[in-house]
Amino acid sequence: MSAEPSSVSNAGATHTEDDYPRYRWVVIGQMILKQSLGPFMFSSLGVLLPSMQKELGFGVIETGWLGSARTVGSLLVFFASIALVRFNAVRTSGILVFVLAGALLISGTATSFWPVLAGIVIYSFAMSMGQVPFNMVRQQWIPPREMATVAGVALAMGTISQSLALAIVPVILVAIGGWRTIFIGNAFLMVLVGAMWFATARERVTESYLRARQRDTGLSAAGAVLRRREFYLLGFAVLGGATTFTTNLLFLPLFFVHERDFSLQTAGSITAVIPLGGLLVNLAAGFVSDRIGRRKPLIWPSGIALPVLWLLLLYPLPPSVLVPIAFLTGMFVFLPFPALQAIPLEISGFSPAERAVGQALQMTISTVGILLGPIIVSNIVYATDSYRAGLQTLLLLPTLFIWVMPFLPETGLRARAAAAAAAESVDGR
Repeated sequence: MSAEPSSVSNAGATHTEDDYPRYRWVVIGQMILKQSLGPFMFSSLGVLLPSMQKELGFGVIETGWLGSARTVGSLLVFFASIALVRFNAVRTSGILVFVLAGALLISGTATSFWPVLAGIVIYSFAMSMGQVPFNMVRQQWIPPREMATVAGVALAMGTISQSLALAIVPVILVAIGGWRTIFIGNAFLMVLVGAMWFATARERVTESYLRARQRDTGLSAAGAVLRRREFYLLGFAVLGGATTFTTNLLFLPLFFVHERDFSLQTAGSITAVIPLGGLLVNLAAGFVSDRIGRRKPLIWPSGIALPVLWLLLLYPLPPSVLVPIAFLTGMFVFLPFPALQAIPLEISGFSPAERAVGQALQMTISTVGILLGPIIVSNIVYATDSYRAGLQTLLLLPTLFIWVMPFLPETGLRARAAAAAAAESVDGR
């Protein structure tokens, strides 16, 4: 994990600025695969909890801690990014995959609650820190015209992973009767992914990238980012949508089982439809955003729809009605995220390292809410003996998608072209 820019010189041939070879899909495809495996474990935790609670003997408060542990790593990712942007992005990504495998083995072989918690915390740190080299690699290999489209594909793969976790893990548990198999099986899969990555991945280096990396230091990138409001606003927008989504994904199965008397299979299936609803939207939203050259029109509508949809899922409705509501909820949950992931990588005047650090700051801010959500809900559930009461406290958070919109810049291709034309007009006078 050698530091930049010396590692860049060992990355192979230098490409021209507009040379984006087809080999980019070999690299980006593997990054997307690795990113998809994280949501599988995080989503399956909701349906694994009943058997984990029974075997290890912990209650609802500890459940809240496990839910928060899934995202605790993002709290420190901004500070970690100051160092991580100085290292070879490809090599760092591969090392973190093996850390993920080790973390899953710790949890999967635990004989009490605390090693499970420790393993999930380590897994969360490795997943969060992996976003920094991923964003560096993405800027190397993906042309600007495809940025939101690729973000949408990555999110779509994550939703497939989440839906599979919620739908098939209960079936696996019935067949084999052990939650440990899920953890250990995913650990071995991570080892295979890491080995493939080291065998095939490489960096794409251009002259402008080399110049930017030579003047970049982690501290200078952090200083530039902290002076710009855009990353703070993006963090709050993500906080609003993601806190409600991740907390509901954890507690809705328990709500359906304990307060609606649904079977675990029915509860998991209804919850699984939520990320499934985001699948088509993720693929379409990024493509549409790139085609229209705008980002913001795909963000604010979710701030209107989601409070109503999350509330309906808590109503005493039959599964036949809850399923289409869950699907529609998933559509609006994921609609803003291809644009929200593209904007930090498109803000003008930033180097690749500064953009990666900026997105890390965005993650850190959003994680405050994502981390506190399960803890707050679990304590309300403990006090009121009602999962519905706990989940209702988060209903208005998605309205942050609306409140930040007037202050965010439009970074789509059309807006960038208009800004460039205006600059040329001023220079020509």
